[in-house]
Amino acid sequence: MKTTPCLLAALVLAATVSTTTAATTFSFITDVWTNGSTTQKGYKDEATSGTLTKDGITMTFTNSYAGTAVASTRNLTLDFGNPTGFVLGTKNDANNLTGTLVNYQRWDFSFSQPVVLNSLGLDDVDSDKSNLSGTDGFRDAIAAEAFFTTTPGTIGTGLDAVFLFTPTTGLGSGTIATGGGQTIPYVISGPANNPNNDPAFRTFVTFGNTPVTSFSIYSFSDRVNSHRVSLFQGVIEISQPAVPEPSVSLLGLLALPLLMKRRR
Repeated sequence: MKTTPCLLAALVLAATVSTTTAATTFSFITDVWTNGSTTQKGYKDEATSGTLTKDGITMTFTNSYAGTAVASTRNLTLDFGNPTGFVLGTKNDANNLTGTLVNYQRWDFSFSQPVVLNSLGLDDVDSDKSNLSGTDGFRDAIAAEAFFTTTPGTIGTGLDAVFLFTPTTGLGSGTIATGGGQTIPYVISGPANNPNNDPAFRTFVTFGNTPVTSFSIYSFSDRVNSHRVSLFQGVIEISQPAVPEPSVSLLGLLALPLLMKRRR
């Protein structure tokens, strides 16, 4: 069977052309949130859950704790100091990094439809110690994963996150067990000295171009003292997955009879 140039062009076009969607930015600072019985500009301080709808997509945010972890001061609040942004603050969440992650604060982000996570940065993933050999001071660690269900699953059962760093990063990375034979990737501060809002102690979370319906971020440490990170600029940017153009799909169907025709 020979394929004509026109048929080849049609098949290539049908396989490659698709629509793209504009990005949607969800802001914990400037958007209108519903937190329980209240609705206001910006996320309500210390609310444990909230919803926000933009461009036909509803994002639901909730937080919870596991093990001995509890909230530290300024948790779930907007801060313009140290760190700047929407703050995740935790304490009493020490873990053996060669053991199992059992003490942590969890942030869950759920969407009303599958989305592609374009940009989510975590700032001030740092320590106040230039020598980390002891157990005093604070030290930030962050893990993340995504799910294909609206309700996030059990820790360690999701799609692993990829963490992006600046060229001069002060962060390290690893994996930690979560129980049941599962593991999860994480990033952790190296030696620092409380370098507030320094790009070297910032990381961006990505799941590539894979559409997901929810994802979770876990805050923990290898020591018990209060520590905080923040959602960089207080925003999350997503987009809807690309879909084929209707006319392109039709073009592919029109090419099918040509595929079945043979030349002698």
